[in-house]
Amino acid sequence: MKIRPPETVKILALSLLALAALPGCRSSSTFEYAESWLIREDPVRPFAVPSDLIYIQDELYDDMAKLQTMAHYAQTQVGNGRFNGVARVFSPLVETEADVENALKWYFRYHHSKDRPFFFLGEGRGGALLEKYETLHAEDLAKAGLAGSRYSKTPDAGFVNDELVKAVRDEIQKARYFRVRERPAPGSCTNAVRRR
Repeated sequence: MKIRPPETVKILALSLLALAALPGCRSSSTFEYAESWLIREDPVRPFAVPSDLIYIQDELYDDMAKLQTMAHYAQTQVGNGRFNGVARVFSPLVETEADVENALKWYFRYHHSKDRPFFFLGEGRGGALLEKYETLHAEDLAKAGLAGSRYSKTPDAGFVNDELVKAVRDEIQKARYFRVRERPAPGSCTNAVRRR
């Protein structure tokens, strides 16, 4: 058995990693790994916060060298506790419409419940992909509990400011209130025939 030098093993490992990042190679199962997310707050218990926030930034995942910068930018915009007590934050690494769809399929399958509102935030190219997804699936998203969305056509480090955080909080509160109000009270006679 021939033993390969460490440099060869390192090159092979990096080549396989780069191959996995090529467009069209990411499926919804890819998003089960934490490495496919800039922020994924699934360890936060769902009952600890009333909603979820899906954020897609301007920089698309097309260059592994940008990964650290992208992660820092996402943390600055929506991480670092900006939405504590309001929402769990999910920010997938995407580069195509299919990636957005697969990331959201994974989110809906493993982290969403029908009574839990969620909110979309997007910037630049990533925001355009998310906005397109919202347009194509508007009816299903409304039924699933989309509380609202905000998009910025250009990347802006000040996009997610205190005013926007307050607006997101208010829209989520309204969505929670109306979703709770729509459900009949336990023991009510709304579906039963009352007899005298």
